[in-house]
Amino acid sequence: MSEQYEALVVGGGIAGLAAAWELTRAGLRPLLIEARGYTGGLVAGGEIGGVRMDLGAEGFVIRGDAITQMVDALGLRVVGPSGGGARLFLPPLEGAGTGADAASAQAEAHTADPARGWRLHRFLRDAFLGIPANPLADDVVAVIGADGAARAARDAELAGSVGTSPQDPADLASFVRTRMGEAVLDRLVRPIVAGIHTADPADLAADTVAPGLREATARLGSLQAAVGELLERRRARRRGGGAADVTVEGGLFSLTDALREAITAAGGEVLTRTGAQWLRPAPGTTEGAACWEVGITPTTRGATPSAEPVAAGPQRVVRTPRLVLACSAGAALRLLAGAPGVDTALEVPVGSPIARFTLVARAPELAGAPVGSGLLVAPAAPGQVPVRAKALSHLSIKWPWIGEELRRLHGGAAPAQDEVHALRLSYGRPGEPRPQVELDDVLNDVAALTGVRIPRADVLDSMLVRWDGTLPPVTPAYRERTRRLLAEVAPLDGLAVTGAWVAGTGIAAVVAHARAQAAGLAPADGITGQEGRA
Repeated sequence: MSEQYEALVVGGGIAGLAAAWELTRAGLRPLLIEARGYTGGLVAGGEIGGVRMDLGAEGFVIRGDAITQMVDALGLRVVGPSGGGARLFLPPLEGAGTGADAASAQAEAHTADPARGWRLHRFLRDAFLGIPANPLADDVVAVIGADGAARAARDAELAGSVGTSPQDPADLASFVRTRMGEAVLDRLVRPIVAGIHTADPADLAADTVAPGLREATARLGSLQAAVGELLERRRARRRGGGAADVTVEGGLFSLTDALREAITAAGGEVLTRTGAQWLRPAPGTTEGAACWEVGITPTTRGATPSAEPVAAGPQRVVRTPRLVLACSAGAALRLLAGAPGVDTALEVPVGSPIARFTLVARAPELAGAPVGSGLLVAPAAPGQVPVRAKALSHLSIKWPWIGEELRRLHGGAAPAQDEVHALRLSYGRPGEPRPQVELDDVLNDVAALTGVRIPRADVLDSMLVRWDGTLPPVTPAYRERTRRLLAEVAPLDGLAVTGAWVAGTGIAAVVAHARAQAAGLAPADGITGQEGRA
């Protein structure tokens, strides 16, 4: 006996939730199953210091309108960060000092200066992933020097075909280096991309990380013109104050919470600790009447917190004419082995291990937001960088509702209302071992990055969250291989595959792909007819 559902979505991360929500908009009542004990995936919330905060992704870059349209429909609001912008924590510019000045700077780096000569620089006013729209702008020169800026400006003298032709390398690092030189790549693009994507730009496909940028460069004749066009489109949208990175007011987890509520309110069903074990075309399926059978079971945790959950109970068989695989790459490929004509021999890159340490502490010296909304630390050889963290977010400044709630809970009398702050530090870079992070390590990094020393006794609460291997680099070769896999799935009626491992990087890209895949399975007239459950 099998249970009949109008649609089945496997995976309850942002992709699965967006796909199931899209199906409800067509009048369907999907079943969504998630093998872990919670929905949201990398968009998850947890309580620290009495305040619920994002434990994974905390924002997104607006690309198209798939995610903003969804946010609006759910009655939520897109907002940009506060705090005066983000910073880059960079080493001294090579050749910036000589003679006595250099000797003095070197002595300072080993004595009174815990940052060892590294300094904060504001993010560029007009840039995308650190690529400047005007290489000769004063803030660009301040970061990469006059020589680096002059080399970057020569991008305007190159033909639009340079770096954009089919025979050119497809990775982001080669593209930026060819158009604007090493200084832009090393001091602007590499720290930003490493902080956002936990990967080196040499390992990322330019067309995945920056969709349309190479095409616009070829069309407009220069990379700086392409960045300028992108920024103008972003400003025209005027969402979140025109910020590059935005979120949902109250926390990004509010979006996944609202999606789950909307799915169940529309008659759908969401089951956690429930995983798919296999799929196959339903017996007796005829051409034009697609139907799939999926074996599902209760699940329990795998060998490690990051491992795929394992079956732990009796099997049920679900039969459905619409099946969306929105789970992780490993689980999806295992299931696709039951789909005819799909080559599942695909080597999926493994992402770097990530550790995020959030602390709530009494630190009145942080009231002035010494690093703005936060900072990214430039990659460097071991021993050359004065901190282990790769990023710091001043959460109570960046997202005002966190600061307001901390003041309400811990502020007390008026003079103490700005004493309590929330900081999140991120650890883990490509090629490095799994980061081991203790509170003392975090407090030392906070002192070097902000200039504020927080005693252990002033820490009110803290939480360490790990996301091991969850952000694999999307290399050009991997991008081409997943494109072929999707082409093999496309002719199979009633089956769609989505998720970050095939959609590309960034929440906006994942949501757009998931909604499009789900919409392709929905009835053309939005009416479900006689379909139902048995």
